[in-house]
Amino acid sequence: MKKNILLILTVFGALLFSNCKKSKNDDLNNISYGTSFGMCGGYCSQSILISDSKLSFSKSKNGAVPDTKTCSKSISEAEVNSIKDLLNTNQISNLPEVIGCPDCADGGAEWVSVTVNGKKYKITYDFGKPPKELEAAVAKLKVLKDGFKDCN
Repeated sequence: MKKNILLILTVFGALLFSNCKKSKNDDLNNISYGTSFGMCGGYCSQSILISDSKLSFSKSKNGAVPDTKTCSKSISEAEVNSIKDLLNTNQISNLPEVIGCPDCADGGAEWVSVTVNGKKYKITYDFGKPPKELEAAVAKLKVLKDGFKDCN
């Protein structure tokens, strides 16, 4: 009888703790970040997309001929996981789609978009004013975007 109870407790404990190892964001598939300015010259819209181990960057001009430029490079799993760890999908899903007045009076807009379990969440906000739930992730995403300054 004692052996059965011990066996049941061991199996229960193993099942309980096996769920703890799974990251809260394991189902976060794509992460993208971008900026845009409605009234500007040059490349007014820039964005990055992180998908699997690939980091893609694109920039485009406003107007009838966007003249889009794209570049890509690999990104380590550790870098991707560090960004995922900063993105609390429960908090993101509770944020409004638009915060403030993005790009009003040409102040610019920023956005973060994530796809979780096939559902896309995109939060757009005033340039330079991310909501506190996104501040740390945005700081890392900006560094990645700025790494493409030579993309021509």
